[in-house]
Formats: sequence, C-alpha cells, structure tokens
Amino acid sequence: MTRPPSTPPDGSAGARIDRRFAADVEAHRRDAPRFCPACARDLGLATEFWEGDERRFYCWCATCGWTGEITTTGETARGHEPQD
Repeated sequence: MTRPPSTPPDGSAGARIDRRFAADVEAHRRDAPRFCPACARDLGLATEFWEGDERRFYCWCATCGWTGEITTTGETARGHEPQD
C-alpha cells in the first residue's frame, strides 16, 4: 500500500505539506484575511476560492457572527487621493 505524498512516514496527519501545493499554502497564509471587518477581532475561518480571475475568501467571525466574502485587490490598494 502506498501512502499519499502529504502523509508523513510516521502516519501522523497534517505534519507535512504536500510539496506540490507548498506555494499555494504559503500564498494562502500570507494573504488570508486575519481580522473581522465588522468588529476587528480575529476571524474564525477564512476559506479561499476562485471565481473567474478573482481570488476570494469566505470568512466567518466567531466573536460577532459576521459572515461574508473578502476579495483581494492585488499588490496595492488604490485610494481616491491624487498622486503627488
């Protein structure tokens, strides 16, 4: 019997990340929302999914019960202030 590439030799679950998805895991850890937009507390859940070219996070806050989607805006945020 062969074990999946993500299963460590000792059989413990979740101890290693499948190398094929390491870049995706790192991007999720870096970009996933951390704070609730309603109460500013830590989010309880941030599940990532794609809709066309947009990367979205479905989020839930355990503190206030807020649920919703947060969409990434790219590398920088754009404001309404004129450029210098």
